[in-house]
Amino acid sequence: MADGDQSVYRVVTANRLRDGIIVYFNRDAGWSEHLRDATVASGEEIDGLVALAEKDVRSNTVVGAYTIEIAGDHQPLTARERIRAEGPSIRFGEDALPRNNSDFEI
Repeated sequence: MADGDQSVYRVVTANRLRDGIIVYFNRDAGWSEHLRDATVASGEEIDGLVALAEKDVRSNTVVGAYTIEIAGDHQPLTARERIRAEGPSIRFGEDALPRNNSDFEI
């Protein structure tokens, strides 16, 4: 897929059953936590990818496998999938604490 390409493609995503982490299917390497590693398909090619991914659903490696649309350089087209790919849209954990916590007690 060329940089700047505005065509719509699909990749397969799921959640890893062991820990719930969002993963993306790569035909050659299996599941990856990184969208950029996903095998990209268009047209009827996606059916073959889904069939391969479904084998891992049946063997309880992943759960909830489905396809998402991407464009350009692995950019999800929906807000939901952008959040799944990039992480939470708010600060959390240590990042949620004030930088100057002299007036802040837990």
